[in-house]
Amino acid sequence: MAIVILLVRKAWRASDSRASQRPAEPPQFRQAPPPAVPPHWQSAPQGPDQEHRRPSTAQVLRPPALAPAHRAAPPRQPDRRTSQRAANAASAPSRSARTRPAHRWLPQGQDVVVAGTTLRGGLLYVGTGMPDAARIGTEPALIDPGLPVDLRNPDWAGESMDYWPSYADISPRARGAYLSWLAGGRANANAYIGYVFLYFYGLERRLLTELPNIDDADAEFATLVIEVRRLLRIYHGNRSFRGYAEGLLDAVALLDPTVRYDRAAPPVPEWSHELPVELKIGLAQLAVDEHPVPADWALSWYGHHPDAHLRTPAVRCAHEFQELFTKRYHAKFGEGMVVKPNKPRLAVGYYAASSGFHGHVTLENTKLPDVGKLTGPITKLRDIVEGVTSDLDAYSRYLGRNPDGTGSPAAIALLPEGVTHKPTPETEALWSWATQSIGSDGRGVTSAQELISRWPTKTGKLAKSDAVAVAQLLEHRGLGIEPDVRFGGNTPTPTSSVVLFRRADPPVTAPSAEYASALAIINLGMLAAAADGTVSEPERRALRELAIDDLNLSEDEQLRLDAHAALVLTKPPTPAVLRRRLESLPTSRKAAVGRLLTTIAAADGQVTPDEIRTLERLFTTLGLDPGEVYGTLHAAATSADELTSTRIPGAQRSGRTIPAPSPSPAGTPTLTLDPERLARTRAESVQVAAELAEIFADDKPAPPPPAPVDAVVGGLDSPHALLFHRLVEQDMWSRAEFDVLAAEAGLLPDGALEVLNEAAYDRTDEPLCEGSDPIEINQDIVKDMLG
Repeated sequence: MAIVILLVRKAWRASDSRASQRPAEPPQFRQAPPPAVPPHWQSAPQGPDQEHRRPSTAQVLRPPALAPAHRAAPPRQPDRRTSQRAANAASAPSRSARTRPAHRWLPQGQDVVVAGTTLRGGLLYVGTGMPDAARIGTEPALIDPGLPVDLRNPDWAGESMDYWPSYADISPRARGAYLSWLAGGRANANAYIGYVFLYFYGLERRLLTELPNIDDADAEFATLVIEVRRLLRIYHGNRSFRGYAEGLLDAVALLDPTVRYDRAAPPVPEWSHELPVELKIGLAQLAVDEHPVPADWALSWYGHHPDAHLRTPAVRCAHEFQELFTKRYHAKFGEGMVVKPNKPRLAVGYYAASSGFHGHVTLENTKLPDVGKLTGPITKLRDIVEGVTSDLDAYSRYLGRNPDGTGSPAAIALLPEGVTHKPTPETEALWSWATQSIGSDGRGVTSAQELISRWPTKTGKLAKSDAVAVAQLLEHRGLGIEPDVRFGGNTPTPTSSVVLFRRADPPVTAPSAEYASALAIINLGMLAAAADGTVSEPERRALRELAIDDLNLSEDEQLRLDAHAALVLTKPPTPAVLRRRLESLPTSRKAAVGRLLTTIAAADGQVTPDEIRTLERLFTTLGLDPGEVYGTLHAAATSADELTSTRIPGAQRSGRTIPAPSPSPAGTPTLTLDPERLARTRAESVQVAAELAEIFADDKPAPPPPAPVDAVVGGLDSPHALLFHRLVEQDMWSRAEFDVLAAEAGLLPDGALEVLNEAAYDRTDEPLCEGSDPIEINQDIVKDMLG
């Protein structure tokens, strides 16, 4: 591995808490006996050669940014340093008396005796004459065995320590305390942090300057990383040491050739100012190997990117967000994105703790590209992230109001397709009841009160938003409900009935134009067919064929239409209701509607007297001549091949010639119609039904007067404030309805949505409009925006 190490000479050092956080001398240190290993250190945790030998998995650690204030370090004190060196020289043995003028690195497990004290475990520089990393002075971590050591009066509190300690320059008392800390296992949590730093300098020097040039150094590299992490666990409370230790671990990660992307990606934070080194390395390895980026690595990349932002649903519903993101990521990219390597090489900067580096250290791995700088992949991921976030908005908002509602019926109902979550017993009970309510024919009529009693409502009735949630919850188990407010139905009331039915795959969640036409035929037909008090099975089949055969309905829409027909049978529409709706038709289409009504009435091939009387009343409602009923039916009664003698029930009217009647098998006067002739009228019937579809939609309240021009809401201008007031009038709008409202306010729909939600986030940290179609209005924040 090619590693480039750059050293930038420093004229100053970052000030840290080693000077400002020097603890008062602990009583146990003052009372410690003179031996090199005080009794209270003997019970400390074991050192690096004991329990910390186990290799550990990589841990993502990012160095905290150093504030400028921490770089106002006090100037060095050459006079004190010079006097200390003079004292050392006076008391040290002569150079000729020293037996080992060279220096060496003690590997793990190798012991050494210094000043009569046995230092076990290795991981130390020992000897003389070793230059520092910048080759300007002496290596601060080098333990010179020839220097004097005061073990009888150790400086436990580090009062004699300089800000940048060097073993060669500290006092004999400080050396005594330092060697005692090393001999005691290097783990006493009460030790002065300067001694920990002095030991840390050696680990830092070995990792940054020597291991990159040693072949087969993987084992030693792992040992030193484990040791740094051990120290970090013990002394993590010291902010300065924590910052340097985490920074070193980040920097030397470039030396580790281990493949990263075959493990879990670094966890996604709520906010990040840069990509962690482990993530950068893994992404670089993926690019070099031309390997698809796994979903969790893609999400981690986006989540750590400084230009990306994860909104509340991604944080509050992290598990659901990750699951849905993963599915949509694979749906778009298959196994994953393949990122091409870019030209910049991956580099990591580190401000060394040891004064021996004399500056900033930059490590560059010339074989790994800095893929984290690419912006194209972030743009692609943003589309998925924003889509998933929007789909989880309603679910997240519900959990924000109901923190303990996870798994409840209302919560599960709001989960978008593709997300799984363990339901509560109440949710399972509702599903079980709904399934058992469905008969062998795939449908079941039941009381709406039975449903409401199983739904978490405080008022004993369903709001429109509840009705939508019920339908969505049933969809999770392949079930449907009529009436369904999403298909133009009314909200179920405690005194009404509902029909539960099994759905087809894929389920349809919004009505098509063809379905609306078929629904109009069913509603009209049920009224005409029920005129004689019953709707026979042949009439049902004929009516269904009329509604379905010439319309392109999906299997799921056909099942819903059957369920709606079953619901209508429980309470057929009254002539008064139908009359009120038919009166709104334009005059030019009323004749066509009259022909449609007669076609529906004759759909089973027979017309009873009661049905004829109903048709006459409906013709009157339409402003048509009731006598035309006979002419229309007579035309349908005439076969294409030959005339059939048929009798139309009722009194004969003057001026009309009717063929002689033929006896009815049951003795009841009926009109028998020609099926082929009826079939030829269906094309027009379907066309008329499409025009009737709108009159069978639920009555809509008249729009309220527009908001005052000066009704500014939450910083919105007048057009957006007007749109705001219109939107909050109800809980839900279809996308088409929203577009109309935006146009009435003179706004572009997409831009208006963005402005409204930005204003809502500024005030409440929640969106006003949620979902894409339908668009739900977050009524919980309306008061806050108005305030």
